[in-house]
Amino acid sequence: MPEIREKSLKTIRVTSTLEEGFKVVTKARKHVIIQDLPEFAGGKDAGPLPPELLLASLAGCIGIVARFHSGKFGIEIKGMEIEVEGDYDPRGFAGQDVKPGFQEIRVKVTVDAPGASEEDLKKLMEFVEKHCPIEDTLVDTTRVIINVEKKA
Repeated sequence: MPEIREKSLKTIRVTSTLEEGFKVVTKARKHVIIQDLPEFAGGKDAGPLPPELLLASLAGCIGIVARFHSGKFGIEIKGMEIEVEGDYDPRGFAGQDVKPGFQEIRVKVTVDAPGASEEDLKKLMEFVEKHCPIEDTLVDTTRVIINVEKKA
């Protein structure tokens, strides 16, 4: 990938459709992502919950950024396990006046990198934390603008 030196913005777009029940089908480039509520909550459990996808996005971002930049740190990553868990109060989703989002997210990364020291891996992960777009979005305020239109 070429080095980017000038300020530039790239727009990423997904398109989602609320289908029957609580099923949401999202198209991202040539990929399809299905989200749904579990059966006990009235859905068909056709896919993960949006908060689960958020955690999966964080895990994916950590893994991709780590592998993409590991060579700069002299580290060869053979494999990586990324476990992400978060705590939220479901009463917020249910309409009560409590924070509906995650209150804390914890990440455990286990790296298979023969020859890398713990200090090397720590430096790599500090870099990953600084350059992961998903982590940045979660820890720094990002403006969300919602426009609503009535279908004609």
